[in-house]
Amino acid sequence: MSITAGSLAVVLAGLAAVDAYDVFPELPGILTTDPAIEVQAVPAPHAQAQDVPAPASALDDSAPVPTTIPDKVDKVLSESKVKGFGIEIRDGLSDEVLYAENETKPRTPASVTKVLTASAALLTIGGETRLSTTAEFDPTTATVTLTGGGDSLLGAGESQPGAVNGHAGLTTLAQETAESLQNRNVAEVALDLDTSRYTGEDFSPGWERSDIAKGVIAPIQPLMIDTGYVGSKDKDWRGRSEHPAKDAFAVFTEELEAAGITVTDDPKPVQEADADAKADADAEAGEVASVESATISEIVEYALVHSDNVVAEVLGNEVAIAQGEPGSLESGPQAVLAALADSVDLGTTHLEDTSGLSYDNQISPHDLTTILQTSVVADDALSNLIGYLPVGGLTGTLTDRFTKDKNAAGTVHAKTGTLSTVTSLAGGVLDADGRYLVFTLQIDDVDKDRILEARKTVDDIVAALANCGCR
Repeated sequence: MSITAGSLAVVLAGLAAVDAYDVFPELPGILTTDPAIEVQAVPAPHAQAQDVPAPASALDDSAPVPTTIPDKVDKVLSESKVKGFGIEIRDGLSDEVLYAENETKPRTPASVTKVLTASAALLTIGGETRLSTTAEFDPTTATVTLTGGGDSLLGAGESQPGAVNGHAGLTTLAQETAESLQNRNVAEVALDLDTSRYTGEDFSPGWERSDIAKGVIAPIQPLMIDTGYVGSKDKDWRGRSEHPAKDAFAVFTEELEAAGITVTDDPKPVQEADADAKADADAEAGEVASVESATISEIVEYALVHSDNVVAEVLGNEVAIAQGEPGSLESGPQAVLAALADSVDLGTTHLEDTSGLSYDNQISPHDLTTILQTSVVADDALSNLIGYLPVGGLTGTLTDRFTKDKNAAGTVHAKTGTLSTVTSLAGGVLDADGRYLVFTLQIDDVDKDRILEARKTVDDIVAALANCGCR
């Protein structure tokens, strides 16, 4: 049996960057916050690329299916001081359930929610799609309109083709806009900002506004620089902006002026009385410049590796738009579930947001594992899902986990979920016999003083799977 999409052939290949949200085990709850618990500020993520080896046998259907996993898992659970986990472990290729406990009970998933959002984005928007930020010119009013197209990873400088964050740059957009205007002999314009791509409230009522300053979230707008982070990237800790689109607009204005265009509140439009000039102006109206984001696949990987809440919420809005619904925080969660309905049965799943910030999100281990297993055998865009997850001991939120286990490090691909009373992990792992397994482990309502023990239990179970020659 083989998987033609090539997803797991490269499941442990590529480069990724550290997500500083969840790499500090001594700070449980810094990724997402419980309003009743004071949460420390979120450190800004810094790139830390690693080469990740690829297991040649990841798709080997001839490798033996483990039969004694229950003994391994039960041993870890019996030694843990934390009880009440929801667990499901399946064979990645055959879908055989190898272990299940409380697997159908919906739980607060925290950032594991992003697995659903990422899957929906890949299926509905398309992995090769890019998001455009445009400048449009109206000669009749001598106005340039900067239109947000959903790129939350804009750079303030020139476009960087090799980057995901900063792939499209506002300096490049301003320079191309200025060149186009100068070719029209236009030296002076007014500026306008269009953020109508997203509708409704830009901040969920279930989030805490104090989390903006902590760097956890920002108002979700279709135009942002660096997901709304403010301050120098050299700082370990950065908050996010209360008005990211306005900040980006200010940068574009400054860069347009630097490129030789005067920005004024009193521009010189074509006069209505000059019919010929008006006709020429109408012919020249419209888009004058644009810059494109990285691909949706690259943005999905960024959201998963960095566990970036802003990017995940933007993807939720874009999933809604791709399905003909309004791009809004209200539409996004339902659009994600609707996008997955043809692939998996998510009857017990409830979403209030698409990032996992809300404690009211409810997903069962069974539903999460179903998505993961479906991605293993998929032949569409979903086939890449597991390859985009953080890698144990090497990248993202798993950088400091599984580092002491030679079999788990580099072979575990999983999405973490962390809230003050929640720890979750969902992904895939190659066992010692070369069999690919998918798993979900969840627990919520954990006492704060036991959250680290709960995380250790999760890691011990996954390490046992990686080391399993369980025949």
